[in-house]
This record gives sequence, C-alpha cells and structure tokens, in this order.
Amino acid sequence: MAKKNLNELMDQLKPHSNELKQKVKAERWRRNCLEFIEEAVKIEDRDAVGLAIPFKMWPAQSNVVGTFLTERLIIVLKARQLGLTWLALSYAVWMMVFNPGFSAIALSKRELDSKELVRRVEFILRYLPDWMIVEKKNKPRGWKGLVWSSTSLSVTIEHQDREAAWFQSMTASKDSGRSFTASLVILDEWAFQPFAEDIYSAAYPSINRPDGGKVIGLSTGRRGTFFEKVWNDAINKENSFVPIFLSWRSDPRRTEEWHKNTKTDLPNTYRAEYPETMDDAFTVGEGAFFPQWDPDMHVINEPGWYPPPECQIHCAYDPGYGSRACFKWYAIFPGKPPRIIGYREYYPHQVADPEQARTIIEMSKDPYGVPENIMSIRADPSAWNKQSSTGQSTAEIFSEFGLHLLRGDNDLANGWRRLHQWLAVYQDEEGNNIPPLLRFTRGCANTIRTYPACEQSPTNPEDISNKSEHHPQDTDRYLVMGRPESSDSELIMAGHYRGKWDHPSSFDEEDYRDELEDAGSFGGLTFYS
Repeated sequence: MAKKNLNELMDQLKPHSNELKQKVKAERWRRNCLEFIEEAVKIEDRDAVGLAIPFKMWPAQSNVVGTFLTERLIIVLKARQLGLTWLALSYAVWMMVFNPGFSAIALSKRELDSKELVRRVEFILRYLPDWMIVEKKNKPRGWKGLVWSSTSLSVTIEHQDREAAWFQSMTASKDSGRSFTASLVILDEWAFQPFAEDIYSAAYPSINRPDGGKVIGLSTGRRGTFFEKVWNDAINKENSFVPIFLSWRSDPRRTEEWHKNTKTDLPNTYRAEYPETMDDAFTVGEGAFFPQWDPDMHVINEPGWYPPPECQIHCAYDPGYGSRACFKWYAIFPGKPPRIIGYREYYPHQVADPEQARTIIEMSKDPYGVPENIMSIRADPSAWNKQSSTGQSTAEIFSEFGLHLLRGDNDLANGWRRLHQWLAVYQDEEGNNIPPLLRFTRGCANTIRTYPACEQSPTNPEDISNKSEHHPQDTDRYLVMGRPESSDSELIMAGHYRGKWDHPSSFDEEDYRDELEDAGSFGGLTFYS
C-alpha cells in the first residue's frame, strides 16, 4: 500500500519536475546566447534528411556571436554560404524571446529577399521547443507562455502581460532609414543594397540614441559601394564599426581540393565570391583592369622586408588632400631591366602639404632610424599647379623641406601599358612562373588592396574607371614611366644639393641637372628638415 502511494506521488510530481527542468533550461538559455543557438535553434538544410538540422556552429561562427553580444556596430565581410544570415537571425530571435519590447529590423535589396528573411525567422520559431513558444494559430487552451504570429514582412512575439517583441523586414529604399527606430538593425548583403548610404545616414540618429541601438551589416564584397567604404574606414579605425572577416576557410568542410575546383569553375569571380583574404573580397573579376594581379606572385609576405645594400631607393608621389595622396618607396635592384619592390607607402587623407612633407621625411628611415638616401621622387604634374589659398604649388612646398620632385610623365595610355608590362608574370622553359619585375611587401597595404579592385573604364578600356580607387596605381605609373635604374649616374632629386643652393625653395630642376652633370658626381643624399 505504501509503495503504491509512493508511485502515485512520483507520478504527480513528474510534471512539476519537467516544468522545473524547463525553467532551468530557459534561464540558462536566457543567460547564454551560444547555448540557446546550439541547443534550441534549428536551421534549414535542403540537403539534409528532414530539412531542419540543429545549428551546430563552427568556431568562426561562435566568435561572431561573441562580437554580436559585446559590440554595437558590426560589419562582416564574408565568403558566400557561411550561414551568417541564419546566425544574425538566430541572435535576433534570442533577443526577442528573452526581452519583451525588443525590436529588430532587417533590410534587403528586394521584397523577395525581405520575405525570405521573415520565412527564416518563422522557421527558427517553429522549431523551438513547444514548451517554450507556440504559434498563435496553434495556441492550446489555457496556454500562458510565449506566442508568435507573422505576416509576409513581420513577426511578433507576444509576452504575457508585457510589451510584444517584433521583427520587421523591409526593402531598401531611399527613405527606409527615416521610418523606424529599432533595437537592432540587420543589413543583409549590404554591399548590394540600393541607397545604402542614404539609408544609413537617415537611420543613424535612431541608432545613435543614448540607450544604444545595434547594427549588424553582412555582405560579400563589392567594390565601389558604401559597404566597401564603411569596411575600409573600420579597418583604418576611422569609424566605430568593428570589422569581422570570414574567409572560405571558415567552413571546416571546405578543403584545398574544394577550393581548387571552385577556382576552375569560377575563374573570374572565385576570389570575390570565396575570398581567402580581405583584399580578395573586393576583386573585380571580369572587367578587371589588372587581370594579371595575383597576390601569390605580386606580394612578398616576408615580415619586415627591407632593401638590401645593393639597392637604390626611388620614390613616387600622387598628390592629394580630400581624395587622398599616395607616396611610395621602392627598392631598385641592379640589372636591366631592374627588379623593383615597393616596400613602404604613405596614404594620407585630408592632410596638408607641409604635414605630408614632414611625415614623409620621418618615415624615410631604415630599421635603425638612419635617414635613407632617396635617389628620385617622380610626381604627378599637378604637383606644380599653384594653390589659390597659398599661391604655392605642392612641389614648391615640398622643396622647402628638401623634397625635390621630378615631373612625372602623365601619358595615361603608355603609362598603363608600361605598368602592365612590369606586372606581367612570365614562365620559363619548364613552365615555372617567373616573379614579375614589380612586386610589393605588406608595407604597401593600400596598394595590395586596390590593385584587384580596379575596373576598366566603361568608355575607355585603356584607362581605369573613375569609380575605382587608384591613387597607388597612379603612383606606380609615374615610377615606371621614369625608367628607374640602379646605377652610378642616376639623378638625385631628394635631399638638398649642398654645394650650390642655400635655400631649398630656390630649387630649379634644369639647373640641378646641369650642376650634377658638370660635377660628374652622383650618390645618395640624406633628407634633412
């Protein structure tokens, strides 16, 4: 009799025990987004049996969630098909489930894409445990838990006696950013959204409110877009976004053989679609102005590379203020034609000429801090244009600091043709690739970034499109058009020629040439300010 009563008591307590376990689990999930996604969320896999599979995150995905939790402005540059949209939506659902009144907005390129995001949120909610949340149309009698409902472009989660949480999906339009205030904004495939800059500018006041809104921008790369600008500014710490890059290797199922096959199947676009580096992500593919560009051939990855003693150092300069300037240092090896390695760059934005000159002098030092001997500086002819504000040209201002510029050849057609020749990769008799004559170290980060992103002009295939950022390439063009050589008879155009002029501002290029020829003396001269 006593045993029977005990069994009856156990049966009576079992529902309460299950309810207690559920409450403990729900509290654990509330405190830990990663555990919620791993244990509760299912995502769609059309290749899987049963369609819905647990969201077992890869290490790269888990790291991204950690950033979602700690940062306010996040931009993610990614390879294709890495599950980042599912991940962002899972994070949004976690916030909606455990935070009454939470609001999330997602923007997509087309209405079809917007509806797809809502469908995915519905999918996640439908497969959450039924003791946790139910769809409104299937709500059982007496249910007091969470209830969700949806339309084609929105999802609502009703919290008992609390404010509802909601998710709304919108099509990107010029005025989209003015029509909402949300806790979270998801910009899906941001690089491909029309009016991206208008939307962000309009939405920023609501995002930047004191209690904080969060932005998650996701996209594969596309050059010439607002997404690319935000990404580059984030990398250069010129905005508040935290950048995350996910290469094709983020998916541990992808092998070297898979990547090799992808290169074969997508020869023009594999770098942009499945990038290995951030630079790959913004490559142009078909229509590239420098189709021969190959990081494996053109980039030297040796840390701290510096010119060996047999090299001479030449420089080139593309002046600028609002649109950036570019100054580069090149090591010229002996030989005809010489090998050239660009090993350092200066890429200022909105920096006046005097400050640029000071910085160039400060940067022109070897690893031991000894000033370098600069043999020549080739510059865009615009450096000799008088500035209305000062009445001086950039060349005159630089000359006052001892930086004497040589007027570069601005023949675009021949200049680009010659640069292509210097970048060309040839093969020896055995079919092995021969390194190109012009290469760069990692010290030329903007050069490496912009080469694969340069597009042909739609009106003149012999020139770069005006939409492409190409200051580093202009700088290289001035160098190669100057026919640089490492020899004892190279003219010296950087540094003050100490036998003739007392004031650097009196520098005259023709007089300088004549003086050097008369003296018959050539050699490196050191900068001084």
